[in-house]
Amino acid sequence: MKPLLITSSLILSLGTLQLSAAVVISGGHIDVPAFGYDSLDGFEPHLHNEGGPDGAIVDGVRVETDSEYEADEAIIKVPLTSTTSLNSVTYFWLPDNATQASNNGTPFVGFGLEELEPTDWNGNMTLKLTGVTGPGDFLLWTYDINLDPVTLLDSNNLALSFDLPPGAHEHFNWGFTDEGVYQLTFEISGNHVTDGIVSGAGTFTFAIPEPSTALLGAIGALGLLRRRR
Repeated sequence: MKPLLITSSLILSLGTLQLSAAVVISGGHIDVPAFGYDSLDGFEPHLHNEGGPDGAIVDGVRVETDSEYEADEAIIKVPLTSTTSLNSVTYFWLPDNATQASNNGTPFVGFGLEELEPTDWNGNMTLKLTGVTGPGDFLLWTYDINLDPVTLLDSNNLALSFDLPPGAHEHFNWGFTDEGVYQLTFEISGNHVTDGIVSGAGTFTFAIPEPSTALLGAIGALGLLRRRR
């Protein structure tokens, strides 16, 4: 395959085709990633907003109705003012606690496997990070019963993975070391009672801080080009 030459004019012109779909999620409860499954189409990566009074804030407006977005249709905003330190490293931070997320002005981001019926699966689902683009490092972590940090995913160690049961809904801490746009590719795999061992993946976009219109266009264009290759 020949290398793809991308010029700034091509990015901006193609980006205008995607701007209408690239919503910015700046607060409220949102599942990223969320996964459904269909035997015909396989895993379906998406963002899921359960709605209600804690629903996601989409383009500045709280959406209280249940809604979904394709993986390439939304960008998660991480504000510059939400930070934390772990092992002497400072991260731009999406907290694992709803109150802290609200206080920090961030989305409350969860992993959503509620659409996977437990009786359809043998054992747990395995989640891992298979690709990262961005200006810095990414870390996903939680805390054990002794309040010691436990790393779940690390952009510097793509061999890491963790398990969740089908039907689960969990929240963790998300950290990014540098300002800019990150695209994270999450893979899910499991043993389906009918289809056997299956896997799928989706790429989700995070921006620190909210991207400009021109940058939204560039992101949309790159996504469009990726799908056309």
